[in-house]
Amino acid sequence: MSNFIDKLSERAEEHRDELKRTLTEKAGASELSLEKIVRGHWRPLPKNQNAQRRSAFAVDGSRAVRHLANGAYLFVAQALIVGEVNGARQEQTDADIRILPGVTPTPFVDRFAELMMHRLEARLAEEHAGKMPQESVLFLDGALYGQLPQLYSVKHDIEESEAETIAKEALNENVDVILQAYLNLFRVCDKRKVWLVSIAKTSREATHAKVWWRNAFQQKKVKDQKIPNEISDSEVIYRFTDRAAGFSTPVLLGKRSFSKGSEAVLLDKVRNAPAIVSFFVRLADFDDALRIDVPASCIGRSEKIGDIETDEEILLDTPVDIERIASVLEILLADYGGLEVYNALMYSVDREVRLRQEVMDEVYLSLIQNTLGADVEVRLDRSERRFHSR
Repeated sequence: MSNFIDKLSERAEEHRDELKRTLTEKAGASELSLEKIVRGHWRPLPKNQNAQRRSAFAVDGSRAVRHLANGAYLFVAQALIVGEVNGARQEQTDADIRILPGVTPTPFVDRFAELMMHRLEARLAEEHAGKMPQESVLFLDGALYGQLPQLYSVKHDIEESEAETIAKEALNENVDVILQAYLNLFRVCDKRKVWLVSIAKTSREATHAKVWWRNAFQQKKVKDQKIPNEISDSEVIYRFTDRAAGFSTPVLLGKRSFSKGSEAVLLDKVRNAPAIVSFFVRLADFDDALRIDVPASCIGRSEKIGDIETDEEILLDTPVDIERIASVLEILLADYGGLEVYNALMYSVDREVRLRQEVMDEVYLSLIQNTLGADVEVRLDRSERRFHSR
């Protein structure tokens, strides 16, 4: 049998300094000011938390893409919402299947699978927000604010192939449903006082640190207007907070992430949706920090997405704002299950909804084949058969 260990060990030693530099928590010379700013925006968790669990639901989804022998793409997505009301478990599932021709442009394939799953999640959340008891909690997976602008792609003035046109039409069909579901979800949650809490396990954006840096520049605490070393928010929280439990100064986000290609869609359709409050929290020492997004209306603020210009994100650092954020922290602490279970309800839903390889290849493919009949063959291509059969 081939042995790669010796070569890997050799390369690891060769790149040792580079690998360590990428993972170090120590601030470099150009990062000292940033480290100081981040530490100044990391706050201890409020004391005397009354972590009483509310009625709560969580939504998550999963998807799979398979290459078929005739070159086509097979998409399957499923979503699950699970909750508890008065001690009784409630749940509902949804699923969907699509097949697109093999000439579908590669960039559209993963995007289509993602939107297909996202549509199922958004519809389940929208439907159940109107049924759950008032002042319940609805947990969503991922960064809520980040998902909205990503619904729209920048438009290019180039001639499209027929395959690209078909793929875009399929994408837009999902986008329209997702957008409407979110807009309805925001309205229902605001009307029924439902806490809509989005949890992302990581964030590769460099947003919060930039807002904190800009604030420091405006207060003349740093000399340079531009942050000297752009680092993702998750990285600065990991490196510069001593792995201590706490939360970051929240930021109110509006039009910042919407690209020029999606600006018109924003102004037409989502400018009256609530702005998004975003912050990071580490619920116990040495745990990983989570990014939390909630609609501004959840903490009693009235700003809309269209009210906040691209360069006017708002720091929520007043005593009133922090007190309202404490209510969100109470919700998170009530469902915290320790270092391995960041949120008990989300953890449970994730385990149940995850589309495992054996289910997809041994159960779902047979179901699809039986449904379509013997006159067509649902057959994985050679590479899929070779690797997925092991």
